[in-house]
Amino acid sequence: MLPKRDQLGLAGIYVAIAVITGLHYFTSPHQAHLHDIYRRLYYLPIILAAFLHGLRGGLIAAVVVCLLYAPHAWAGALGLHGHLSHDPATATQKVLEMILYLAVGTVTGSLVSRLKGTQRRLESAADGLEQSIEQLRRAEEKLVQEAQLAAVGRLSAGLAHEIRNPLASIKGSAELLADDFGVEHPKRRLLQVLVDEAVRLNDVLTRFLAFAHPAPVQRESVVAAMELETVVTLVCQRDVAVTGAGLAPGHNASGVSVRFDPAGSEGLRLLVDPRQVRQVLLNVVLNAVQACGDRGEVILRGERRGERRGEDGGARAILSVRDSGPGFSPEALTNALTPFYTTRSEGTGLGLAITHRIVEQHGGSIRLANRPNGGGLVEIELPCGAVPGDP
Repeated sequence: MLPKRDQLGLAGIYVAIAVITGLHYFTSPHQAHLHDIYRRLYYLPIILAAFLHGLRGGLIAAVVVCLLYAPHAWAGALGLHGHLSHDPATATQKVLEMILYLAVGTVTGSLVSRLKGTQRRLESAADGLEQSIEQLRRAEEKLVQEAQLAAVGRLSAGLAHEIRNPLASIKGSAELLADDFGVEHPKRRLLQVLVDEAVRLNDVLTRFLAFAHPAPVQRESVVAAMELETVVTLVCQRDVAVTGAGLAPGHNASGVSVRFDPAGSEGLRLLVDPRQVRQVLLNVVLNAVQACGDRGEVILRGERRGERRGEDGGARAILSVRDSGPGFSPEALTNALTPFYTTRSEGTGLGLAITHRIVEQHGGSIRLANRPNGGGLVEIELPCGAVPGDP
């Protein structure tokens, strides 16, 4: 089906041919100079048809012109003197004119077809060049990230030696001193702050080390539903341990509902390092819980994408985490997976960066988006594991 613009152009060409033919047929044969002009006018629609539709268009227009011109050119031979005007030119002129119609349609159409073919090749080359530039841009970004990782590696090695051991001594000393004071004593509370801050600094250092020196992936086939349920339990138990309070089942300390929706994950298995994938899911779910605020909701789901099963990379598992929070800002959508980017004053900006790195080590990908009805969405794509009984 031709575009509307081309349809209108084609219609215009054949209307022009019909008008020129009508002029031929209704002009007296005694006005030879007008017939000479009309024969030349036929070249214009032929050339236009060739420009619009290449060799095919030029040839079709030339053949149509010849078929319409022939009764007028050979009216005498066909016994149509009483019905149609005839071209007063000689037979040789008429034959040469028809040959030229076909030649002009063929040559012009061939040149235009060749030109359009070259244009398509240039457009394809331009698309390929654009893709190459995009690949170079991504490679440059990866080199920058690798440079950051190298800097973090050097920094973390120094931190491990210079900070971790003294930090352990500070924490241990503060705990011993705290035992000398009662629970309500102001100095005990100050020492507890010291202990808590030492623990927090140790956690920060641990994140730096985990990012700079990721552990190797030890894959095994695990049930996706069990991993997701385990993460829900860990999130809620973590808040119980922190607050010391009894929480409603499936809720954290802020009253956020954290649950696993089993729809779509029946029989779904993952070919992953379960310890690392739990860390990935914990990072994402804890971020979602913090984004929800009080009384929000976080839902975990799993589904299969791809027709084939097994460990050949054909099928992919999608683990999604949806929250009822405000969603991601445009800046966060762009930079959330970048090392050291954070929207929280107390954050290190390494949580999602570590998550991204682990997922990439598994040959997967991670996507952040805003849900149409509000809230954030994180989709983690991982390879599927073999299902027992599969060939």
